[in-house]
Amino acid sequence: MDRPRRSTRQPAKFLDATRSSPPPASSPIRPKRKSQDVDPVNQLHMLLTSPKSILTSIDISDLINAASWDMLSPDSKAMLKALLPPTAFLGFREMIGQDHPSAAEAESDVMAIDAMGEVDTSLFTDPHFLAAAHTLQDHIYSDWMSDAHALKVKRFEEGVRDGTMAAAWKDEVWERNNAAPVAAVMSTSESGARAGDAAEVKLVTLAKSGVLRVGDLIVLKRNFQNLNLVVEKDAIIQSIHPKTHALTVLFEPGPAVHLPQHLLSPYPGEASAPTQVASITSPTQLETALLDNDGRVERARRPNGNAWKCMTVWRWRGEPPDTPGDGDGRWGRESHATLFYLRGTYFHER
Repeated sequence: MDRPRRSTRQPAKFLDATRSSPPPASSPIRPKRKSQDVDPVNQLHMLLTSPKSILTSIDISDLINAASWDMLSPDSKAMLKALLPPTAFLGFREMIGQDHPSAAEAESDVMAIDAMGEVDTSLFTDPHFLAAAHTLQDHIYSDWMSDAHALKVKRFEEGVRDGTMAAAWKDEVWERNNAAPVAAVMSTSESGARAGDAAEVKLVTLAKSGVLRVGDLIVLKRNFQNLNLVVEKDAIIQSIHPKTHALTVLFEPGPAVHLPQHLLSPYPGEASAPTQVASITSPTQLETALLDNDGRVERARRPNGNAWKCMTVWRWRGEPPDTPGDGDGRWGRESHATLFYLRGTYFHER
């Protein structure tokens, strides 16, 4: 029997494992990206100010604790210790106030706490400390620590100091938005009809009955829309005649609004130049005197109006203060009512 013949086929050739196959042409080799250096100052600023900071989403106790405190350098600890209250150090004992009767004898028993002593690490688990840390996280998340918000706060504080943030007085806003055109001519009968039967009450009657008093300010405010001008002037009642009850008033010449400070007391003294003095028995007389002294509106260009409605009485709510107040030009007086309102109230209550 013949023996089987060996195969004449060549054995399979195995690839050399040590040889690396060339990369396919469709996948080009990309150069390694160089790591960009991060400025530590900018990184810290972002962590403490940006709403996207990682500090807003972590448990703050994992970052600020006794273990992280021990990892700080002595210089860093010294800087942070200067920001801590005395209660954060070991050996602190509460002291009583100096005005307490036992302060003298208890002073010798109180331990002197070194501000650079050892920090009580229970501080980092104290509820008050954690509440402050969580509040800081909330402020960062709410964008209250950003530069833009700091600029808004700065502008607000500057506006409060220079008075530009104050809202306009609501009466002035209403008058500006709802100003009724002043009629060119208004007859006396029409003006009296609006006042009704109260038109029979005279200014001297209000002075006689005590509705007007010495020391009251009568403030004229007249809006001349045809001239785009608002005239405002103060007049103070210096005295009331005991028989005729005519009012002697003081006011400043020219466009000046307020009186000198020494004439704003409850009982104004004698005036000196350039302060003007006038004796009046009606609001129309006072309005004419004030506008003539103001000098900006000629008589021919003054539309007829109701002087009772253009004048407001300013007086103190209670007892007059000893000092002039905050420099408002009226020694702390407040707007009481218009002469028109006081006349109507007196007529219906008498």
